[in-house]
Parts: sequence; structure tokens; C-alpha cells
Amino acid sequence: MRNFLLTLLLAIPFAALAAPMTNEDVIKMVKSGLSDAIVIQSIDAAEPAFDTSPDGLVKLKQGGASDKVIERVMSRKGTAKTTPVAAKTPKTTAAATCKDCGTIIEIADKKKKGSGSGLGAVAGGVVGGLVGREVVGGTGGTLVGAAGGAVAGHMIEKKAKEGRFWEITVKLDDGTVRRFAQDSHPSWKKGVRVKLVDGKLTAL
Repeated sequence: MRNFLLTLLLAIPFAALAAPMTNEDVIKMVKSGLSDAIVIQSIDAAEPAFDTSPDGLVKLKQGGASDKVIERVMSRKGTAKTTPVAAKTPKTTAAATCKDCGTIIEIADKKKKGSGSGLGAVAGGVVGGLVGREVVGGTGGTLVGAAGGAVAGHMIEKKAKEGRFWEITVKLDDGTVRRFAQDSHPSWKKGVRVKLVDGKLTAL
């Protein structure tokens, strides 16, 4: 028993008794010819600071450590020399952070109704009054012609202002739905990704 303790003390450096045990300490003991039982007892008695990463385990095996010794090292693993792997920060896509981006969900052809400003009625009334006076004669003809001309002028003005426009419905990435109107036929189709820039839609 005394010889066993003497051998153990001689095999283990004094610094190793005071400092945590590392992979290098295990390799030294293995290469000195100590049995697995003695190496394992030393591992159990020491403060562990083992590197149990794949590289650390490979170095132990290359240093002559048996599977039993390596298993005991893993059961007593420390973190002093283990290099943590930096966590990867997920990338944020542009689409997820673009508050003015969205997808076209509908394009509708709309008819624009004309509206009278009153100028057409005034002009029509003047022309109608002159025509009524010439055809019917007198003040009565002027009044009748003016009334008819005003109605006709108003309708002509409304008709002239009628037209078509296209309504584009966009669902933005934040979930809101907005509609945009333009006079020309859009070159986009349903499902196209767009972005609102200065109040106008542009393709992404």
C-alpha cells in the first residue's frame, strides 16, 4: 500500500495536485506507464478542467489514453479549457423589416364617373338662349332655350370627363391592405412584390 501511494505521488507533479487536472496531465500519466486504475483514481480525486471537445478527445486517444480513461474524463468534464461555439445570429430578411413593402392581391378595371363643374351648364345656357331667341323669338324663347342649353351643357361636360382607371389592391407585410389608383394600365400582375416610394408603387 505504501509503495502504491509513493508511486502515485511520484507520477503526479506537485503543481498538478494544486491546480485543476487537464488533458495534458492525463496524457503524462498514461505515457509514464501508470495503469488505467491509477489514472482513473487520479481523475476522480482531482478538480476537473478537461477539454471534452472532439479535438480534446482525439488528443487523449493519440496520447495513449484507453477508452476507459477517456470515458472517466468525460464523466468528470470541466469547462476551463473548452472553447464555446459562438451562437449564430439569425439574419433578418429585408422583406420582414420593410414596412412599405407588400404583395399585389388584386388589379381591377374601374370606370370613372364624370362630374359637372357648372361651367358646362353656364355655357350651354348662353348658347341655348341665343338659339331659342332666334327660333322661337322673344323673351320666352330665350328662357326655354337657356334652360335646355344648361341641361345639355351639363351632361356634355360630365360625359367628357368620364374615363377608366385601374385600382391596385396591395397587402402590406404588416397585414394592412391599401388601394392605389392610376390612369394607365399597370404592367404588374397579381402576386407581384411591390414597395411604396413617395406615394407611388414600384416593383421590388
